Amino acid sequence: MTSLTVVFAPWYTQENPYQTQLTEKLISLGVNIEPTSCSTLNLLSTIKQKKANILHIHWLDHFFLRKVSFFKSLLKLILFTIQLLILRLTNVKVIWTVHNLKNHRNQHLILDKLGSILVSRIAHGLIVHSESAKHEVMKTFYLRKDHKIFIIPHGNYIDIYENSISQVEARKQLNIPNSSLILLFFGLIHPYKGVLKLIEAFQKLKYDDVCLLIAGKPCDEVMAAQLSKEAEDNKNIKFISGFVKNEEVQVYMNACDLVALPYREFLTSGALILAMSFGKACIAPDKGYIGEVLNDQGGFLYDPDSEEGLLKALNSVVHQRSVLSNMGNCNYKLASQWNWNYVAKLTLNVYEHYLNY
Repeated sequence: MTSLTVVFAPWYTQENPYQTQLTEKLISLGVNIEPTSCSTLNLLSTIKQKKANILHIHWLDHFFLRKVSFFKSLLKLILFTIQLLILRLTNVKVIWTVHNLKNHRNQHLILDKLGSILVSRIAHGLIVHSESAKHEVMKTFYLRKDHKIFIIPHGNYIDIYENSISQVEARKQLNIPNSSLILLFFGLIHPYKGVLKLIEAFQKLKYDDVCLLIAGKPCDEVMAAQLSKEAEDNKNIKFISGFVKNEEVQVYMNACDLVALPYREFLTSGALILAMSFGKACIAPDKGYIGEVLNDQGGFLYDPDSEEGLLKALNSVVHQRSVLSNMGNCNYKLASQWNWNYVAKLTLNVYEHYLNY
């Protein structure tokens, strides 16, 4: 293979080690990775300075949707699109990993979709994490052919976060009774993740020894206040607000018996892979990526279109608590297949495919 330099943009590693892991393994395969959070204004100059063969885009909203007016977003989208076209003309290959169908803040959704449609056509190749994600991308962005969409699994988080604390010690740190059945909702808290529906269903359970632990940073003050109020009103709901540091992830994961993922919208779920990497059973909707990755041996899957689906699944968890550990072990074995060496090799295959194209 000739010298290969790839610019990763934008570079987000504070909230998720996804890019760090992929970068490390690609470097071990001989790829020169240049991480950058370059803006729309200096995209071309960055590519030229780094002498890159490939621009690998991860999140589009960084380039034209970050806390600016609709008009400014439109101008930035036009500039971004023009620069991508210039890169194509100068033989720089453009790859886009589609992590989401739209931005989580629901900002300027018309421009968001327009930008996604344009990039999906300009890019040489698209990477998605599952078969269902491929179909969703084709449907949402009106792609008729799938020849440039590559399915590469989301890498696991085994051995990435420290995992040495016992359940007893983790619960002691969080001041949670050791005898309780703990359901965990974990991560950044946006409305689309369904936490309020989870609380609504949980309150109907009426079991004194079942606790809902909510840990993560709310998307805004309204959500934070609402979750705080729910926790105040129900002694079996514990809300710990704020961004969870890497070294604290193991405390929450090892304190719980099961991870709840009642998402209403998703294309992929890093939180699901995180839970599986810690050997945890899960409760989640039986659709899309989650329904493809999780099976009945490791999860309580429910019909998201059923009004009582989530509540029935929660009741099943309570009545089958004795098998949760075995279910978690099944998930761990599944997640073990998706190591980052494997993910990096598949990613490199995509790069080489277009370099030889």
